[in-house]
Amino acid sequence: MSPISCHTSRMLQWNLQATSRWRRRTRFSGLLGFGWLLGLCGWVCLCATGELNAQPGDSLQSAQTNASLDSPSDDDPPVRRIRIRRNTKLPEPTPDPSIPIGTPSPAFLGEAPDDAIIENRTGTYGGRFVYAILGEVETFNPVEPKGATDQEIRALVFSSLVQYNNGDWHTSPDLAKSWQVSDDHLTWTFFLREGILWSDGTPLTVDDVEFSFHAVFHDQIATSIRDGFKHPQTGDLPQVSVDHDQNAVIFTLSRIDSQFLTHLGAVSIIPKHLWKDHLQEQDPTILQQMTSNSPPELLVGSGPFVLKEYIPAEKIVYQRNPRYWKKDSRGQRLPYIDEVVILLVKDLNLQWQKFEAGELDIFMDLPADHFREATAMEKAGTADLVRLGVSLNTNWVCFNMHPGKNPETGEPFVDEEKSYWFHQLDFRKAVNHAIDRDGIKRTAFQGRATAIWSSVTPGNRSWFHRGVSTYPYSVETAQRYLDELGWKDTDGDGVREDDQGRPIRFTLNTNVENNLRQQIGNMISQDLKKVGIDVNFKPQIFNDLVTSLRDSHKWDMILLGWGSGVPPDPANGKNITLSSGRLHAWNPQQAKPATKWEARIDQLMAMMDEELDDSVRKGYFDEVQELMGQNIPILYLIAANSYCTIKKGRLGNLWPSLLRPQLTWNLETLWIRQ
Repeated sequence: MSPISCHTSRMLQWNLQATSRWRRRTRFSGLLGFGWLLGLCGWVCLCATGELNAQPGDSLQSAQTNASLDSPSDDDPPVRRIRIRRNTKLPEPTPDPSIPIGTPSPAFLGEAPDDAIIENRTGTYGGRFVYAILGEVETFNPVEPKGATDQEIRALVFSSLVQYNNGDWHTSPDLAKSWQVSDDHLTWTFFLREGILWSDGTPLTVDDVEFSFHAVFHDQIATSIRDGFKHPQTGDLPQVSVDHDQNAVIFTLSRIDSQFLTHLGAVSIIPKHLWKDHLQEQDPTILQQMTSNSPPELLVGSGPFVLKEYIPAEKIVYQRNPRYWKKDSRGQRLPYIDEVVILLVKDLNLQWQKFEAGELDIFMDLPADHFREATAMEKAGTADLVRLGVSLNTNWVCFNMHPGKNPETGEPFVDEEKSYWFHQLDFRKAVNHAIDRDGIKRTAFQGRATAIWSSVTPGNRSWFHRGVSTYPYSVETAQRYLDELGWKDTDGDGVREDDQGRPIRFTLNTNVENNLRQQIGNMISQDLKKVGIDVNFKPQIFNDLVTSLRDSHKWDMILLGWGSGVPPDPANGKNITLSSGRLHAWNPQQAKPATKWEARIDQLMAMMDEELDDSVRKGYFDEVQELMGQNIPILYLIAANSYCTIKKGRLGNLWPSLLRPQLTWNLETLWIRQ
């Protein structure tokens, strides 16, 4: 593949100017990220470990870019990387031509396209790779993955126009081999690779790309992915068109979007020839396709694997996509692994038992309560324990302040008295002071965690803000706030009554699959009991919890977390931060901001999107964090240290990352050593 040159002298001049500006603004060479729940896309989602994950991704790039996977030339605008601690970036694997090639089974079909990406790796064909995830699969449909589990497994089957490298934290081409951006930064043109086939043998074309974006942008399809593309104030979406002569897809924006590549990477390309009849103008049925009940042969993609078998509550089995279109440094087709098995487990303890027994090759996002056991395996020489530093993921609690009613029953989502309590800022302050974060750190995390007060953890040195309001543990301060509200225990039963004589009593939910989060929930309920608040702690199945949060809105207080976005830029959490966002947990999808401070956050996020200077963007998001800290709609609790474990000597080309998924983000280049 020949290097992509600048398309016009004007573009070349802009690129050189952008490079100069980038060098002035970016004096560091390292990396680190931001912890929102949603991943290589610009949105957030829930995951069964108890986090809401942010998704796709790009670290900030110059607004006008010509990109290819060939070695960059001096004229190419460099990627602006996110700064992280040195010990969180591990060495990149290097090729070893002496490794045997082996024999792929199933074998590849046809030849790789001339436009195939060349990965600088070597490996041996064959073998089965086994790992586990929590909970159950609700859908394989990438138009709206329901949680981190769904979004991580979709990457095995589907590809996007651009991809994110979790190892060195930058965006590169994928289905698109290059792109242009106009001088005003409003028109983006992506040139598609020639010769790529769907797994069923049908050619992948620009019409498939256009179709996929029409599905995501359809106003009657509920998908969090769309939030990343929306103008924060007007809700406008990009216009999509195709140029068949240039084999290109063109996006026309209504405003500059510094994170457009990030949001673009969130969209998986799906085959139009299979699903075009399900994207109706009215009442589209596309989300009812590619579900967990669909036959495996209907899950047609362009990713490294295809679905072979799915057994509910047991496992998902993938096998090599024989028409996959990437190659390694020896010209061999990828992926190396013949079969990937993902076991579906009910909780973290069972998952650890399976790893300890040798049934799993890896354990990602190792919880603190299994750290000592993992250390023992490391000392015994049966496993490698990877220490990645302070996690970008967060743990939080939130009160339901949704003012709406169930359209079918007319019943309010939140009982009147609870809505009254939850809307009192002094009540939320009292709860924040009543939660013993240091106790949670010592007991639940065995000291391997950090108290937090914002969505940005101290691990994210680029976006962390020390000026956020804090609410140190103090039973006395919490009681004072409640006393000043006139809420006192008048009948001596240990539970306060509000100023209208109603006992302060409500339910706290978290996901039952996460043992650690259940421990935190019990500790919070005990903390609140000390100040006269009666909490009924009730864990639920994760998928039911997600439905309550995003759809039925029937909950009181919830304990979950935001997982790190990929890339970890705060713009990737717009579906949480914006008042119109689907994961604006306390009061989602507002037609207009319910409060002045939410309106100001919407404005700041819009300004942030349209700004290319990172130092200016940082100032905007500092104010966002301050407003969130002052009004505390979400009470941020703690960030754990990040670990993962690998069966000793089992896998080649491992490149662990602080970003999730820690070990499987480059699954197409992993190979089995044993």
